[in-house]
Amino acid sequence: MAGSITNKQFSTLETLQRLLRYREVMFKTIEFADINHAGAIPETVFYSFVIALKDQLSDEQANEVSLVFDVDNLLQSRIINDRRNVDGVTKLLFNTSVFEVFRLCRVSLYRPLTKVSLNAAMTPLWSLMRQVKRGKLSTTPGTDDYLEWVDDLIYRVSDLLGKIRANIAKLQNVGVEFEKSAIADPQGYSQLEVKRESYNMAAKLYQREIDPLKVFLDKHTRYEEGDGIFLTLGYFRSFFQTINDTSRAYLMLSYEVQYLDLFSPIKQVANQVSIYLQKTQQSLHEHSAIDRAYSVVLAAFENTLGGDLRNKFIDMSDLKSLGVSVQCPALGRIAPFRTEKSPSFLDVAFNELATRVQSYAPENSEKVLLSESISKEAAKKLQYSQRLARWVDNFDWPLNKDFLALAHKELSQEWPDFKLPDLFEVQSRLINSPNYQLELRNEYQKMVDDVYELQYRVRHLVSLSNQQTEVK
Repeated sequence: MAGSITNKQFSTLETLQRLLRYREVMFKTIEFADINHAGAIPETVFYSFVIALKDQLSDEQANEVSLVFDVDNLLQSRIINDRRNVDGVTKLLFNTSVFEVFRLCRVSLYRPLTKVSLNAAMTPLWSLMRQVKRGKLSTTPGTDDYLEWVDDLIYRVSDLLGKIRANIAKLQNVGVEFEKSAIADPQGYSQLEVKRESYNMAAKLYQREIDPLKVFLDKHTRYEEGDGIFLTLGYFRSFFQTINDTSRAYLMLSYEVQYLDLFSPIKQVANQVSIYLQKTQQSLHEHSAIDRAYSVVLAAFENTLGGDLRNKFIDMSDLKSLGVSVQCPALGRIAPFRTEKSPSFLDVAFNELATRVQSYAPENSEKVLLSESISKEAAKKLQYSQRLARWVDNFDWPLNKDFLALAHKELSQEWPDFKLPDLFEVQSRLINSPNYQLELRNEYQKMVDDVYELQYRVRHLVSLSNQQTEVK
């Protein structure tokens, strides 16, 4: 009886049912394969997982586990593809389809989509695109050849979509955990070694999985080998439209939308992990600096513990390493400042002085200060600017109207020498006025005269005194 039980083997379906019942062994096997990037698992490692499970079960269940996980049973039920000796180590090559079934049972086991795996997933799509462009595939809807390559296209696109969704679900959980870690210990002064290890893991995860997936889902991405997923789907959509296969064209459009919807979640995960990396890196640098400073001070203090009373105080020379690592060179004497005596330099200097002095002159003053030191043309411009400023201050501005159009109308009628650029000075004066505030409108206007053309966005004046009264 014992011999018949020992030699018993199960069908593929029966074996799968029991593997799912004792799934922890398969979970550990997949984790080992992913961590070691191994396609084959050492038989001794695999059976260590089986033995650890049997120790937790009753005798009857342990006997069933021995039967199910027997290598001969796994080989005949096609759970294992091959059992091979590699460099003196017996290794088991599992059926990847079986691994995929167990990956569906646990989010953490989803196969990571790195840059290499994403490119590998796109390679068949690029191959199909090239063959379509070269006319090597059937373009007659309804024929067997046409349906064959179209079904292959749809399978690969949908399979890749499912894998990306699964990975994003896994990465979202990881992103939330990193975000909580950054908030819980922003200074990073507790469990420093754990934080260093977590930082290295997060950096590796961001570089290997998150960033490549974010780039992959960007609708503008192109690779050296071919277009990104959105441009590829767009090509097939256009192709199906040209041959009047509207159902497949709509299906490609649907896939484009589904891929596009995945960009925001992966971008959010990238932001969460990036913020964690920035905060953790800063805290690690700060803690390393504190540790180094402590070691320097401690060494200087220990030098004072000897019997020599001359060394009872810390010698400042022992703390030199805490100072600035790069010495600042001494500055030489500044060369004497020399002004130019050329007429052009003096004109610019005195015009600038006159403009600044004029800004402090009384508002009702008609005289241009320092007029004897500047040209008549510059003095005339200053006088005109001062007169325009007084006009702006004294004008009774209506509220909630286009004040630039109003100023143009009034000044063009009253001032013969008015020019469109004067409106910039009017606006500048009102912006700095303590009585008004400018309010932008979603309207645009244009003014034209013989020389200038002014296009601007409409602005209204709002009284600040009214706003303050409403607040009170």
